[in-house]
Amino acid sequence: MENQQLNLCACCANTFAQNDSYCISCGYPLQGTNEQQENHIANRAVKEIDLIDLNKKVETACNSLYWIAGIIGVSSIIGYFTLTDEDDVLIFLITTVIMVGAFLALAVWSKTKPTTALISGLSLYVIIQLLNLIADPSSIIRGIIFKIIIIVYLIKGVMAVLEAEKIKKELNIK
Repeated sequence: MENQQLNLCACCANTFAQNDSYCISCGYPLQGTNEQQENHIANRAVKEIDLIDLNKKVETACNSLYWIAGIIGVSSIIGYFTLTDEDDVLIFLITTVIMVGAFLALAVWSKTKPTTALISGLSLYVIIQLLNLIADPSSIIRGIIFKIIIIVYLIKGVMAVLEAEKIKKELNIK
């Protein structure tokens, strides 16, 4: 057997063939000038720092799904005491449990699939608000600041997770 020398990329430590011009994994210019190689490593480091910041934003947005479940739960407890009709109370409790459960499930799911969970959470929240608007047009005004904050957090979270996925793809990170 022939003893082959193991070639490792200076940037990502993956193996490469002797005649490769660029690392297949990270795009490092194996046969480039020192300046090209240093620029590649510096650009990668900047993207990794950006990725850390984006992951923090994604985590905050994912946690907002827990907050939405909590806000719905607390506002439902308050709303429960204002209802007088027994039929309305039962329907109200059932829909509240379903909504809180859905947002809790999305929050848990966001740990493994943040993109899908955040988009689903944003869509569900907007649909709930639109249904509330149709049922009671004055409901849009109640808690408008909380509604805007929740929607903004979810939109920022979706944007951050999409940007993070783009950077992970560029850096060949899974």
